Amino acid sequence: MKNKNGKMKKGLVERIGAALPESNLLFLILIGIIIIISFIAQGEYAGVQEGTTYEVKNLLSFEGIRWLLYNIIENFRSYPPLGIVIVGVIGFGFAEKIGLLGTIIKKVGHSTPEKYILPVIVFVGINSSIASDAGYVVLVPLAGALYAGLGKNPLIGICAAFASVSAGFGAALIPTPGDGLLGAITQNVVEETMGQKFEFNAVTMNLVFMIVSTFFLTVLLTVVTNRFIEKRAQHHEIVIPKEDAIEVGELTDKERRGLRAAGIALLVVIAVFVVMYFTGILQSYESVIDEAGTIKTFNPILDNIIVIMICLFLFPSIAYGRTVGAITSGKEYIQVTTKAMMDMAYIMVFAIFAGNFLAIFSYSGLDKFIANHGAQGLISLNIQNDFVLILLFILLSAFINLFMGSASAKWTLLAPIFIVMLDSASNGSLKPDVIQAAYRLADSSTNIITPLMTYMGVVLIAAKKYSPKFEIGDLMSIMTPYSLSVLVGWTIFFLGWMLTGLPFGI
Repeated sequence: MKNKNGKMKKGLVERIGAALPESNLLFLILIGIIIIISFIAQGEYAGVQEGTTYEVKNLLSFEGIRWLLYNIIENFRSYPPLGIVIVGVIGFGFAEKIGLLGTIIKKVGHSTPEKYILPVIVFVGINSSIASDAGYVVLVPLAGALYAGLGKNPLIGICAAFASVSAGFGAALIPTPGDGLLGAITQNVVEETMGQKFEFNAVTMNLVFMIVSTFFLTVLLTVVTNRFIEKRAQHHEIVIPKEDAIEVGELTDKERRGLRAAGIALLVVIAVFVVMYFTGILQSYESVIDEAGTIKTFNPILDNIIVIMICLFLFPSIAYGRTVGAITSGKEYIQVTTKAMMDMAYIMVFAIFAGNFLAIFSYSGLDKFIANHGAQGLISLNIQNDFVLILLFILLSAFINLFMGSASAKWTLLAPIFIVMLDSASNGSLKPDVIQAAYRLADSSTNIITPLMTYMGVVLIAAKKYSPKFEIGDLMSIMTPYSLSVLVGWTIFFLGWMLTGLPFGI
């Protein structure tokens, strides 16, 4: 519906989002609320898992105030996306400023039917979890630039990419780093806590469900984008920077030569990484990491995926820039990189407030307080029906996900509780692979509407480039249809999968 001025009327969720204060002020308010609640809830509590305890620390105590003061700088430096995003500017930001991304967008827009662009973004985003968190750093701003270059609202591309990358942590065509991490936690619970034989492969125990879910989510998120997000994006004023105002059409001869040089450079970079792998440099290895002799396995590819992605952007961009004459010296490269770094001013300020909010909330112990009380509430219901049990578990996990950002940290807390509880309540019919798949579904659904999402600042800076007044409340409101559709739609799909008896993994 439209108002008297002919503009689209905002819905309730959008009005609530718009009413929220500026992003950094919001984090200050939330920090104040955490401090007050920590004073009220302070104390030691028994965990749901037998023999475990946790503490809610009083942040108004001498010790709490000292911790707050001493750790302000460290909390800023420890903000998870900060280093990745800043270093990423060396590759991705340079590619944008030098014109390579614009040329690629021009080429894609000219040769790809418009109706396929959104499904491709969603599909790539879902599978980006293969490269850990790279999707947030690379795909989200790239999707915005692509939409801007095509003369469409860039917020649509940014939000679609954000939703698909987040949903992708529960789906992909091949195993991801998250599969191994969560699977190892599940295996440990079954073998150590329950004293049973683990009958699954920790890495592939959800693979079949993940593969099929990839295509299901691609369709679901594409439909939601077309049906809801495009309308909501119209409520925000958009300004396309001059460098992003690309005319889609035939490439010039200079652009073709530049793109050819970039392609050759890309092949050379890939060849170098292949050689490094087969010579052993990039192969997994074990190393002693402390004086106690603890051995840790390192995977150079996955552990350095952002650096690898930077190289895949940087060297082709240099080749492109030199070919088209955009850069002729190292001095000009530094100037272009410095110009790209200016876009990072907002994320630096955001990191001060968001980094401290995340660290303070975790230090207070309130995340464990919420998780344990939620678990106790579910257990007290004493439900026996498998479908009702798993449905309530999904809803509880999605709720807890609003307060605990790390998927592995949540699963470390919840797995010993719910794998044991659901196995017992269902007389063994709810297997660990089913429970883990349900958790991953829930974890993917509410990431995009919580301030505790560590990459929220990355998405905000991508959106603010085109809509300077866009704030975290606006982002949370525009992402709500995605969150609800993933939670409801994927849960129905999951319950149907359970009903058919199809395997979740191999």
